Amino acid sequence: MSAREQIKSYVTPDEKAEVTALAQQARITTSELVRRLVLGEKLPDTNRHLMVIELVKVNADLARLGNLLRMAVMEEDFELPQGMDLEQLIDTIRETQDDLKTKIKEL
Repeated sequence: MSAREQIKSYVTPDEKAEVTALAQQARITTSELVRRLVLGEKLPDTNRHLMVIELVKVNADLARLGNLLRMAVMEEDFELPQGMDLEQLIDTIRETQDDLKTKIKEL
């Protein structure tokens, strides 16, 4: 790691609060935020983090549906949730797979 030097700057309390909030939103330190902004570097995409969380949720739904399908096929006395038959379950799995593929492409 190369040597680091400090640069001081004075800001108002409101400006400091704004810089701190922006750093938290970007999930980086205030020092890293200021350095990137001053040097014209790109900030992390905060939407990417939210999209990954959404992917995890869709993947969990898909796993739940897959488990329902496995139980419906393997266990004779298993009953699907009220108002759902095997064909509807398979359609829901396909829709969820398509949703997952779409979200991955958006990422």
